[in-house]
Amino acid sequence: MPDVHNTYIGRYLPILLTVLAVLTPAAYAKTPKPVAAISSSDATLTFCYEDKQLLPYYAGNSSNVPELPGASIEHLRAAATATGVNLQLVRLPWLRCLQGLEDNSIDALIASVETERLHYTVYPKLANGEPDTNKAFNQLGLCLAHRFDNPIENKINNETEHITVARALGYRAISMPNNASLIGVHSVQKALDLVVSGRVDATTVLCQLNGINAKERYLNLLPVQLMYPPIHQSFGYLMLSNSFYQRYPQLSEQLWNALPKTLDKARYLEYLNVTE
Repeated sequence: MPDVHNTYIGRYLPILLTVLAVLTPAAYAKTPKPVAAISSSDATLTFCYEDKQLLPYYAGNSSNVPELPGASIEHLRAAATATGVNLQLVRLPWLRCLQGLEDNSIDALIASVETERLHYTVYPKLANGEPDTNKAFNQLGLCLAHRFDNPIENKINNETEHITVARALGYRAISMPNNASLIGVHSVQKALDLVVSGRVDATTVLCQLNGINAKERYLNLLPVQLMYPPIHQSFGYLMLSNSFYQRYPQLSEQLWNALPKTLDKARYLEYLNVTE
């Protein structure tokens, strides 16, 4: 019985070889399609921030994002647009935002550099490992606020004098004059009330934003004045999760580089005058 398989090949092999000889040059002449690479347009940054109003940074007291969202959100949107990143905003209580960054369920938030956060956050650094303040998201300064008729600067310079400074409980400790005693109170408003009544010498208030002297409008209604320069400065950074940075290291650097270029200092000042 003849081998059908060999007979078939023997009969048609010359024809197949002729066809391949004709088609092969044309096939190789076509440029193959490149494999799609991950680009910024494929990246979505899930950003978490507080569900409580904190002007000028965030506006609105809910999980919703209002039409006027706050200077920090406008700033972040501008940087995301400049780098082609899709932005998803999530509003949660602050501790849940931190937890989300740690477990990589959210990608970013704005915070200061703290030792307890170093193992789960990535932020812009200098070659020596220090935070790069030139790429910080924002900067703020705190000044002592005192009654206009209280010569607090003279008291600070006089080592025999003693001053009292009221601050809301839970606020992070900052450096104070050597002859100052700290008094904890339940709120910022209570601290200001004590200053106005003369029961304490001073409290701390926002007095500088991104290098520009500024104050919240309601302070103009009180008989207090601010003592410059600020006694404390802090920087907020766009903190990224380990997961996001590992997936998009180059894009992360581009985002940090875009922040100082998209910063609108005047917009931060305008939000200080927003009223509910």
